[in-house]
Amino acid sequence: MIDPLPLPLPIKATALLAYLASGVGNVLQAILRRYFKKRSVQDFDQRVAALGPGDVCIDFGANMGVITQKLAATGAQVHAYEPDPYCFAALQTRFAGKSNVHLHNQAVSRTAGNFLLRRTKDFEKDPAFQSQSSSIIRSDAATYDLSNAIMVEVVAFNDVVKNLGQPVALIKMDIEGSEFDILDGIVADYANRQSLPIGVLFIETHERHLPHRTALVKYFRKANLRGHLPFRIDTYWP
Repeated sequence: MIDPLPLPLPIKATALLAYLASGVGNVLQAILRRYFKKRSVQDFDQRVAALGPGDVCIDFGANMGVITQKLAATGAQVHAYEPDPYCFAALQTRFAGKSNVHLHNQAVSRTAGNFLLRRTKDFEKDPAFQSQSSSIIRSDAATYDLSNAIMVEVVAFNDVVKNLGQPVALIKMDIEGSEFDILDGIVADYANRQSLPIGVLFIETHERHLPHRTALVKYFRKANLRGHLPFRIDTYWP
């Protein structure tokens, strides 16, 4: 797919400078982050506008279904993954009778299995909002209470994409830290000259909560600017 929002050369050059290991680089990253987050939404909207009934999309971390709704409105086949039973029940109500929306009560990571989904300490006060932070990776005691945790099924990212049997036009991913293992897998696959049939992947990355993963985010942002990725991966999704 042709990039609907070609990056201006001055911005591209400045962004590449921002990933130098220096104080100046860190300042530039903070300034450019605002630019790229806005651009990410614009890029997403333009790509969604180009979708149609022949396309397949995936919403990983569908939550209450806002993005799923946007994707489904195009007529595309949409697979929405949401592990939290509270949100999944809301999705079932919202998309009842929508034949192009396929709901999966599962989380996603690099590997399949059964893992604890940790909910925040304030989950019961406002589950619709607090569920946005539910995670199978994050476990900081200030945010999560294990008494709120529930066991959920987790599917492997590569398996989901491959089992669809056709290219995936667009993926949105907001999975509270599990994205890093998936990005690790993409790096490993690319090193082995393997690639998945994906048009574009929009990811919200959570390095602010998992700072030891910051280097991986920088790697992908630099590689994306240089065109060194098997498909477009936008790590600025807000």
